[in-house]
Amino acid sequence: MATTTPALPREPVPGFPLRFIWQTGDWERIFDAQHDLIKRDIARARAEGRLVLYLSCPISSRGGGWSGTNVDIARHVERLILERWGEAFFVLNPTQYQLESKAGTGLITSHAKQLNIDLDRLQAMAMPGGGDYLRMWTRVLVEDDRGNLGYDFDAFYFLGPGDVFRFFTAGKSQTLTAGIRDYFARKMQSDSDFRDAFSDPSISWGAPGNAAATVKKADWSAQRSDFLRFYALRASASFSLGSHDEWAILRLINEGRRNRSATAGMLDGDTGDQLAAFFDGTQVSIAAAQTPISRGYAV
Repeated sequence: MATTTPALPREPVPGFPLRFIWQTGDWERIFDAQHDLIKRDIARARAEGRLVLYLSCPISSRGGGWSGTNVDIARHVERLILERWGEAFFVLNPTQYQLESKAGTGLITSHAKQLNIDLDRLQAMAMPGGGDYLRMWTRVLVEDDRGNLGYDFDAFYFLGPGDVFRFFTAGKSQTLTAGIRDYFARKMQSDSDFRDAFSDPSISWGAPGNAAATVKKADWSAQRSDFLRFYALRASASFSLGSHDEWAILRLINEGRRNRSATAGMLDGDTGDQLAAFFDGTQVSIAAAQTPISRGYAV
């Protein structure tokens, strides 16, 4: 059995005008199993009478960030939303279903075992990319039994800079800079994965350096500077490729809902059936909610 083969751009949900490139074969089977599990989680929340909110957030280590920190921030924001909005809500946090988190890794490992797939061998051949994940999330967000217009959800929440600020200053740090540096120091002490990502054991700090050693030290300093820059200035849905695609999903869902309700006397349709959208804790403005933006992984 072939484990993975390249695929051409396709629509994850036929008829929904958003296309991605994803791997077929074993990764596709694993992500299909993950999709089914997520849909069951949503169905349980619905059965309990809860409103379902999707949290769109950076996940990958792009632009100077680190995926583990993005997971930490997303979980913090999820908790804050539930503390403020109450038990009537269920927050679907995508970081808990992807390989970047321990929870997501555990679920994917379980799927591979149930499907009799050698996950170590599969990962050695090819890791999933943005198109693989966005194919799954498009299906999760769009598919329903009412015409594939996202009726399993009530709102999208796009993580913003204020959310990030609150995460880093939750320990009573007086400034964002201090909060990020305090977090970095704690993670270097307590998280071996973080320490491996931000350490270079080949650097000898006390010894006289040659040109190669000087470059390594400069790279080490630049990595820390990039971490500070990313989380001080860029860590929000605005700088996430996946979030850009999720904005497109939101916009297309609402466009489809308006078109469905349009009549001769109401050319643009009814806005009352649209999904709500929030950015950084505030409802998105009327104009922004209908404005297209640049694509992420979509092709």
